[in-house]
Amino acid sequence: MDEREIIAKNITFYRKSLGLSQLELAEKLQYSNKNISKWEKGETTPSIFTLKRLAEIFGITVDQLVSGGEQQPIKQEQKKGSSLTSKVLWLLLSNAILLVCACVAIYVLGMLQVSKFNKWLILVYILPLSALSVFIFIACVKKRVDVISISISGWLLALCIYLTFPKVSGIGYIFFLMFGLQVLTLIIMLIINYHIIFRRRKTKK
Repeated sequence: MDEREIIAKNITFYRKSLGLSQLELAEKLQYSNKNISKWEKGETTPSIFTLKRLAEIFGITVDQLVSGGEQQPIKQEQKKGSSLTSKVLWLLLSNAILLVCACVAIYVLGMLQVSKFNKWLILVYILPLSALSVFIFIACVKKRVDVISISISGWLLALCIYLTFPKVSGIGYIFFLMFGLQVLTLIIMLIINYHIIFRRRKTKK
């Protein structure tokens, strides 16, 4: 078995050990999935820089990737668990920062004795941002677009506008506008999710 075949075999083995499709690995490398397919068939060989990047993704050394020694299965559950924990911590941290900023803003407005603006609305303003952070979290973890969290974010934003300008004539129509946007968003998200699932099934090996 020559070096090209060894590399092809190792890339296939470690990719599958991580539970990645050729498309998912290609996205991490910012390559076409056709390149991954050629590497795994032994038709071409990645550059040394790409081999280094592959080794980082697989959590192994470049030597393990290019050598014909015994392949060591990657502890996928451990890696996923560590990655998920990190993302959850970032989600909690971002929401904690939002809350602290809101409290500081309320305190400052209180010190300045601002009376024309209800400073407690600031706590309402952070709700759509918090929902948006959950949307980003789900998109990163599940690799899909979450309709529920983005919808909640939109409705909360509409509520913030309504509470900020309650005396504006016709302000209640913003909820009708939001309903139209909700239907449009739902259609777009369903199309996007269907496209993503279809591509994954097509390229899954």
